[in-house]
Amino acid sequence: MASRSHVDSKANAEVAERRLRPIYDCLDNGNNKKALQEADKVLKKQKDFLCAKVLKSLSLLRLGRHDESTGLLHEVHQQHPTDEATLQAMAICYREIHKLDLIADMYENANKSKPGNEETLTALFMAYVRLGDYKKQQQTAMALHKLKPQKNPYYFWAVMSIVMQAHSSPHDLAQKMFLPLAERMTKKFVEDDKIEAEAEVQMYLIILELLGRWQEAVNVLNSPIADRLVSELNVKEIKEAELYTHMEDWTRTNQAYRKLISKDVDNVGWWKEYICSMVQLSATNTETSGNDVDNTAEKALEFIVECREVPRSRGPYLAHLELILQCQQHSDKPCRQYGDPVELLNSYYDMFGDKYCCFSDVRAYLEILMPQEQTKLIEILQRKNQYTNTDGSLVYVENVKQMQRHITSLQLCRCLGCHENLTKEGKLSFAHELVQRHNHGIQFGEDLLTTDLQYCDNYLLLAVALMIEVWQTDGEQGIVWQMIVLLELGLKASPSSSQMKLVLIRLYCSMGAFGPCPALYDGMEIKHIMNDTLGYIVSSHVGRLGHFMAACAMYGTMLRFFTVNHKETAEYLIASYKYGSFTKINEFVRFRDRLQNSLQYASATAERMLLDMILDTNSHVSTEQMVNYMEIDPAKDKTDPDQVQDNRDLTVILCWDPPSTYSINQAKQQSLKEELAWLKVRNLTLRILAGSVMLGQKLDHDHTANNGVTDDGKPALHSTLADLRTQFAAHIEICQQCYTQEIKYPVQGPFRTRLVTYLQGNYHTVFLEMLDNLLYIHSLQDIQLDKTDSKKEERLQTSVPKLVEGVLDGCPCKLLIEDGAGRRLDPCILETTVLAAEVISHVCVMTGVCYRMLKPVKTVLTRRNKKKKDNPLPMPCTFENYNELVAGLEVVCGRLHKTASDLDPIFLGLDFGQLNLTKQTDTTNNHVKGYAEMEREVWKKVELAYQQSVVEITELLHKKLQYLGGIHL
Repeated sequence: MASRSHVDSKANAEVAERRLRPIYDCLDNGNNKKALQEADKVLKKQKDFLCAKVLKSLSLLRLGRHDESTGLLHEVHQQHPTDEATLQAMAICYREIHKLDLIADMYENANKSKPGNEETLTALFMAYVRLGDYKKQQQTAMALHKLKPQKNPYYFWAVMSIVMQAHSSPHDLAQKMFLPLAERMTKKFVEDDKIEAEAEVQMYLIILELLGRWQEAVNVLNSPIADRLVSELNVKEIKEAELYTHMEDWTRTNQAYRKLISKDVDNVGWWKEYICSMVQLSATNTETSGNDVDNTAEKALEFIVECREVPRSRGPYLAHLELILQCQQHSDKPCRQYGDPVELLNSYYDMFGDKYCCFSDVRAYLEILMPQEQTKLIEILQRKNQYTNTDGSLVYVENVKQMQRHITSLQLCRCLGCHENLTKEGKLSFAHELVQRHNHGIQFGEDLLTTDLQYCDNYLLLAVALMIEVWQTDGEQGIVWQMIVLLELGLKASPSSSQMKLVLIRLYCSMGAFGPCPALYDGMEIKHIMNDTLGYIVSSHVGRLGHFMAACAMYGTMLRFFTVNHKETAEYLIASYKYGSFTKINEFVRFRDRLQNSLQYASATAERMLLDMILDTNSHVSTEQMVNYMEIDPAKDKTDPDQVQDNRDLTVILCWDPPSTYSINQAKQQSLKEELAWLKVRNLTLRILAGSVMLGQKLDHDHTANNGVTDDGKPALHSTLADLRTQFAAHIEICQQCYTQEIKYPVQGPFRTRLVTYLQGNYHTVFLEMLDNLLYIHSLQDIQLDKTDSKKEERLQTSVPKLVEGVLDGCPCKLLIEDGAGRRLDPCILETTVLAAEVISHVCVMTGVCYRMLKPVKTVLTRRNKKKKDNPLPMPCTFENYNELVAGLEVVCGRLHKTASDLDPIFLGLDFGQLNLTKQTDTTNNHVKGYAEMEREVWKKVELAYQQSVVEITELLHKKLQYLGGIHL
């Protein structure tokens, strides 16, 4: 009977697989509609076929029918399936809808139904890995080990789970409980001679390092089990050197790195550690024996000179400079007895000046030069690159190597500050010379591919750096347009130059023209992690300048990256456990957490939701639907400012300025504080709007709850809104103390937020006033508005339209400004117009909530008055005041609509190409080939950018007028 049962079971499995195959094929090919039809065919024949139901659910999900899919999936989940095909299909569904906890629950049920199944337990362990539940990971891994004690990986899954508990626990608990437990478990395997793989040895080393037992880790490296460490070259030697450094055993550290350097003299990192150990030995006067320990700078210098014999090696030359740098830092005195840094830098320039890496190699060592040495080096470099005749005419380079040597010398001289003392005319003249050299240098790259950079690109970038200095000092707008035209010409010759695109984006946005930026940004092929590190380049401007559609698309792309990243990182963690890459697990976890707490993620989330709330809504009903879809919790701010990670790469734009003129770290810290302050404003605005809409939907069923608490113990919505109002006002007060003036950041650094403009325009006053109106109207619900005496009723604040009028009066209203300096565009006008449109949109949302609360009351009173024709009830004055408020808002919204429309260059009768906005500054660039034609193209782009901004702003305001038109009582 048992044999017959086995045969029947196998036959049934084959039948099931044959029936499911067409569904799988359709899903794999992306034909979800056909997959649904095939699943229905199977279910007609076998209605309780669970796997077919799950595959039907998956096809429904991919067709966008989420409710049907979720219902069917829930039905199967309740039946606790155990077969592998069904479980795998359900796991795919849950991953796609980001319900990772249900995957774990599914496999828990399967394990209870069929305990002792290795595949189920393995899948359950991986489900806990996705959730980051390290305790349950450990328990499941130990269950697997007991089931299959001969398989080492399961045991070390448990050990690694304990180590991860240590990472996520307080330091004392990790050091006293979790790590000692992991160490004992691993040591038992070592003593029993059960270690089989390299990953298990690495696991032991990880634990010992976390415990700070450096000597024990060294002993492991010198034991027989270390022979399994074979995946990397010199892995044992490198690890040993690192351990000696941790132990501060400088003698053995010096020996270890000396041996490593002998194998690779160009590893600058090893040189730095070697010299550091020498400095420590020298400082403590440590006596050593043997020729393989260098405890003095003289001995280290001998070793460096010895290593120079390796041909074309950069490491020893940089090591000599590093030796002087570290000795100088330790003694606070110039250490010229070990060599003249000017001669060393000059020699390095002679050998490697024609390499792109030369400047970046030596930049860190320029700080060891004294002022007179800096002057001497500048003179040497300029003498070696004398490319001008006595009459001032230019002498051009003859080949690429000459050009690169010249560019390197210019970069070094600029970093040493030789451009700081130039006059405005001197800087512009030098910039013009560099532009000419760039134009001449293009001939050397005529055969390059479009994906290659032109050899002469840095000439132009240096010229632009000089012009930026003039612009930031004098504020002459014409220089900006010249830079834009020159960079556009440079980009035509070097289409793949990301540096030119980055500077162009910044300059265009500084002038209020976002239109050309999406193409430039897309041209850099920003993908994956760059959405986080470089997303700020456009996200700071796209909404600010009124390109709402582009903003939705960009934020959508960024948010998809962050969403997908969380899912993909979980798969990387699973692969790390499967293949024993234990050293990578904590890295992946930290990477995932860093992205989840990213400033860019938090900002993009808030901005996208606020955009959706005002863009896709031309009635209050659509606003309510949007808020329901967003699933916002007004009582909870998902952004913890203490956990926010600033992942922006603010060094992406090349900068050759002297360190004394610009500190990237200081700018980043200052910018982060401003970004967090603005993010809090946006998050509070979003939560207040969402809470207001929910209140209007009567989601706070018990608005008469005692002490503002509902029956389930949660704060009532009106209490939450009152608390948010207090938080918002308090935060604005703090911001007004810190951000009254616009912060000036360099072009190579971060960009300011809209916080200063928001505060200066008093946009927050309008928002708070309208929130007070909403809370007042809600308070009338508790005292039964229809029974109140209208004479005693407090008056609804109708001053909101006047406040908006005040905001509009403070906004600039002319796109083109004409003053003593000539004609120029006002780049601030779009930002203030967008902010005004946003605040009106937010006021419309809260006005719609007031309408939702007042409309039912008026309907009831109207019905009662129809019944009491002889003695009608007086209407509360709130209705009249409300209508006055809406009418006033319609007037100011219409005014802003007209103001925005009048900004359109076409309506103004402007032809940007005929304005000659660059005439106020030097025009020597006009003879540059193609300059006039490119200037016309630039004006066309700017004109289209302003037109697009105006169109989208006016469309938004038109929707708000429709919105207000539908909420009259």
